[in-house]
Amino acid sequence: MNLLNKNGMLVRPFTYLRESLGTEAFRMLILLCIQIALLFVSASFSAIILIACTAAASVLADALAFRLYSAKDEEHFSVIMSAVQGMIIGMLIPQNFPPATAFTAAFTVKFISRYFFNGFAYTWVNPAALTVVILWFTGARLFPEPTITRELLSLKNPSQQLLSAGVFPLHPFDSSITEALNNSIFSLFKVSIPEGYISMLWDNGAAIPAFRFNFITLISSIMLFGTDTIKIIIPGFFMFTYLILVRFVSPFFYDGIMFQGDMLLALFTGGTLFISAFVLSWYGTTPCTVQGRILYGIFGGITAFFIAGAGTSSGGMVFVIILTNLFSVIVQNWENIADRRTLQKMLSEVKKTEEYDEI
Repeated sequence: MNLLNKNGMLVRPFTYLRESLGTEAFRMLILLCIQIALLFVSASFSAIILIACTAAASVLADALAFRLYSAKDEEHFSVIMSAVQGMIIGMLIPQNFPPATAFTAAFTVKFISRYFFNGFAYTWVNPAALTVVILWFTGARLFPEPTITRELLSLKNPSQQLLSAGVFPLHPFDSSITEALNNSIFSLFKVSIPEGYISMLWDNGAAIPAFRFNFITLISSIMLFGTDTIKIIIPGFFMFTYLILVRFVSPFFYDGIMFQGDMLLALFTGGTLFISAFVLSWYGTTPCTVQGRILYGIFGGITAFFIAGAGTSSGGMVFVIILTNLFSVIVQNWENIADRRTLQKMLSEVKKTEEYDEI
C-alpha cells in the first residue's frame, strides 16, 4: 500500500506486483516447519535428524560455493532458500536413510550445481530432486516398494482395499469425523465416504515424510498459490492432467473398471501434493510464458502417469521432476525464439514507419 506524507507526496512510489523471493522463501520455510513439528509430535525423530542433516548440508554447500565462486557484486546466496532446498531433500527420502550418506549427497550436489549454474534460480534442473534421484540409485533398497498391485488396481476403490488390509493406519478420530461428514455434507448428495480416508488425508504413515501429512500440504498449497494466479498454472494443469489420466485411462492398463481409476489413491500417496506444492515450480526451472507453463504442467502430468502410475510410488515423482525440467529447457528455447521473432517484427514495423515519415 502506498503511503502519503504530510505534504501529500508518496513515500513509497512503487507498488510491487508480487512478493519478493525472500518473502516467498520464508513462507515456504514456515510451512515446512509445520510438517516437521507434526513429525516431532508423532515421535518421528529419525526423520527430523535426517531433515536437519540435509538442510545443514545445503546451507553449508551454498555458503562455501558462494565464498569460493561468486564475484563480489553478486548476491545469490540466501540462507533461507538453501535451508528450504535442504529440508525438501530430507523430506523426500525414507526416514531410515543413513544421515551421513544423505548429508554427503546433499552437500556434493548443491556445491557442484552452484559451481556450474551459479545460484538457486539459474539451473535447468532442481538440485533437490537431483539429490534424491542420486540417493535413490545409491540406496534403492531403502525406498519402500509400491504397495499397490495390478490385482488391486483391477478392483474398485483400491485405496479402500489397502485401508481394509491395514496398509494405512486408522486414527482414533477417523470414525467420528467420517460420521459427521457423512451426516452433514455428503448426505446432501446421497453419498457417503468409508472410514479410513480421513486418516489417509491426515497422516498415512508413509516412510517418506513428504508423503504423510496431505491435509497440511493441501493447506500449504492454498497459502502458496492462493494469491497468485500465475503460480497456480503449473500445479493446476499438472494435477488436472495426472488425475484425469488416472481416472479414465489407468483402467485400460490394469484391466480395471472402465473410467473408475482411484484418484484419491493417486492424490494422497506417492507425494503428489507435496511435489506439486514445493518442487514442481521451483525457481529457474519453469517456462516464463503462460503458454509455456501450461505445456510444462501438462507434460508433467502425463509423465507422472507413466512413471509414478496410479499411486504409492516412493520415487516416481522425483524422476518426473527431472524429466519435466528437461522438457522445460525445450519450452524455454521455444519462448526465446518466439521473443526474438516478435522483437524483429516490432523493429521491422518501426523501420517501415520511419521510412514512411521520411517520404
